[in-house]
Amino acid sequence: MLVFAIATFFTLVCVASAIALADCWVRGRYTFEILREERALLEAGFVPMAQPAEQRVRQALRFDALTGQSYPSGRLPVQRVIADRPRSRPDLTVTDVA
Repeated sequence: MLVFAIATFFTLVCVASAIALADCWVRGRYTFEILREERALLEAGFVPMAQPAEQRVRQALRFDALTGQSYPSGRLPVQRVIADRPRSRPDLTVTDVA
């Protein structure tokens, strides 16, 4: 009985392996055909075009909490933000500090 169970197990493993190898072969062949078609198109002078989902229509905006304004993504105008803020609080004097 134990020998029969082990033989059945190995048979199932072999069948599953064969199915997996066949699946990889079919997928690889399909991908290879796509690559051959793309290479033929490139050699013919066609230029690949990006998918519409990969294209940005406009530049993304970033919100600056200090000034309350939106800026194009990238570097924020740090010099202007620092210049707009007061350097010290005018309501505090030296005598107010305990």
